Amino acid sequence: MPDFDRFDICEAHYLIECDYHVNGWLRERPSNVRRREATYVQLLRLGFRPGPLLTYETLTDNGREIYDLLVRRYALPSAA
Repeated sequence: MPDFDRFDICEAHYLIECDYHVNGWLRERPSNVRRREATYVQLLRLGFRPGPLLTYETLTDNGREIYDLLVRRYALPSAA
């Protein structure tokens, strides 16, 4: 189980949307559908700004674990 770290959570959610978006937003995420907006818009409101070199490989171990849990939660196709 990953640790609660706001920065890791934001990075993982941002990358999930980048990797699996359709027309700019992740339809599998219930809050995106409910709000009718992308995860990135929600992250901007929190003040999150992703680094230009952010990738799955640059995530912390905790961030990768969060990302992998999100892939399973939303039943997204695995990259492996």
